[in-house]
Amino acid sequence: MKGNVIGFDPDTNTGAISGHDGKRYDFATADWHSHRHPEHGDLVDFSPDNQRATQIYALEPEYVAPTLGHFLFSARVRMSRSQFWLKWFLPVVAIYIVLEIILVAALASGNSRTVGVIGVILLIFSLITLWPGIAIMVKRIHDRNKSGWLALAFYVPLVLYYIIIAAGGEQNPAAILLSVVVLGIGIWFFIEFGCMRGTVGANKYGPDPVQHP
Repeated sequence: MKGNVIGFDPDTNTGAISGHDGKRYDFATADWHSHRHPEHGDLVDFSPDNQRATQIYALEPEYVAPTLGHFLFSARVRMSRSQFWLKWFLPVVAIYIVLEIILVAALASGNSRTVGVIGVILLIFSLITLWPGIAIMVKRIHDRNKSGWLALAFYVPLVLYYIIIAAGGEQNPAAILLSVVVLGIGIWFFIEFGCMRGTVGANKYGPDPVQHP
């Protein structure tokens, strides 16, 4: 029979399921056969035994590949490491590198017109990729089963650093301190959200984007 978890108490290791037959069934973790703890709303398949649920298996929701618009602009659900690196980070960095090479070549040749055009293109590209970069980072954080608000830990110090630099405070102690903070947080984000596997199976932010048996 199928049903939904309506509650679970980790202190007593007991919970309850609302069966699709309209009845309530109690269970203990000894009857739970899944790699993660029960959560409210989980769809499960179980064997009813009077008012008790046994042989409970969580039914994983199916992952649906995002559309381009959802991939770029939505901060909901999850994103795998391969999606992050291959479909976003590496292509964006490649475009930046190409534009920077053209800009350096134009500066070396003294072609001010090309320098101006490439400078405008870089600015527009930076603005265009600003929100998608944040949304994609949030989805990677979700993949690790953590709140997307954690992205503020990286972006707030980074924005403050650029504000101080723009005001001519390269040697400002606050700018130096923020540069160290941004570097440290950047290393942490690179390791955890760039290199580490997301939650195996569904988490509270959605289905697992990595297909597995």
